[in-house]
Amino acid sequence: MDPRPDYSQTMKWISALSLISVTAIAVCLCFVIARPFLNSIAWALVIAVAFHPVHGRIHRVVRNRNAAALVSIIIVTAIFIVPAALLGMATIGEIKNALQSLSERSAAEGGWGAYFNSLCDAGSRWVGLRFQSPDVDLKREALSRVGQISSLAGSIAASVVGNVTSVLVQTILTLFILFFMLRDGRLARRLMAAAIPLDHDQVERLFDSVTNTILADLYGVIAIAIAQGLLIALVFWALGLPSPFLWGAVAAVVSLLPIGGTALVWLPGSIILAASGHWAKGVILLAWGAGVVGMLAPIGQPLILGRRARLHTLQVFLGLIGGLQAFGLIGVFLGPIIISVTSALFQIIRIENRVWRGRRVRAPLDAPLRLP
Repeated sequence: MDPRPDYSQTMKWISALSLISVTAIAVCLCFVIARPFLNSIAWALVIAVAFHPVHGRIHRVVRNRNAAALVSIIIVTAIFIVPAALLGMATIGEIKNALQSLSERSAAEGGWGAYFNSLCDAGSRWVGLRFQSPDVDLKREALSRVGQISSLAGSIAASVVGNVTSVLVQTILTLFILFFMLRDGRLARRLMAAAIPLDHDQVERLFDSVTNTILADLYGVIAIAIAQGLLIALVFWALGLPSPFLWGAVAAVVSLLPIGGTALVWLPGSIILAASGHWAKGVILLAWGAGVVGMLAPIGQPLILGRRARLHTLQVFLGLIGGLQAFGLIGVFLGPIIISVTSALFQIIRIENRVWRGRRVRAPLDAPLRLP
């Protein structure tokens, strides 16, 4: 036996460790570069996975990859932008009608000042009768908080302007990234599969886990949004409010927002009802929105997603809430995806451990152990 060290084997280990270290550094630097665009990349991935079957049909008709991806981008844009524009115009029209109705009512009461005084007096009497508190003065409370409300409104307006610009830029970036994901999606999947140090079945299991989680999450979000819109439309119709189905559609759309959600519909509605003198209807709408519509998403979505993605309800709940807090709106998708991939990796480890133990038990005592 030659006592001299095997320098070739040592050099192989040094080369492998150097390659891994350089690759890790390069990946970290790539993450730093791509970090400002991670939100757009994640949204493009979600849309690409959900829209892939339709894009496949388009590609069979339009054989050119660039043209097929461009047609898909146009269809995706039309699906999101056209209904949003129509809904926005209809909503603005309804808000104008509501403000005009309040203006006419205030004119009949002698102007906005007299109308405000009469509303505050009526509200004070209603609260005093219901809660045995005759000293309630809503006018005094409202006037004492005018400064706070004004500063809050100014900060909200500035935030809205900044958010609109940010959303516009992110939307353009998302569509740009989505174009290349649709065009080169199959090539990217093959390259990722080749880079992952697992066999073909295990890689396919991971990809299927991610795809099923994205689709289940998307279906769950859409189903909950439709259900919340229908509940808002139902209560608006029951209370005799105008355009219940329009406001139900608006509620379904704004339910996708991480801040506000359906409260952007039922809370102003309850305030308008109270401002019109219908205090009981305002309280009913407030209770229905906060107690029924608002609780539908945190209860229903984990059940829908858990059944489709084959995850425990607690895993889905923590993935949704934790992802939303960590990543914003896209965290609704990223959180469950991370949980799903982690669960799939543990399943692969468990299966490989069983295979390894089975081979170890069945192998002869003098046979060398070999991992699969």
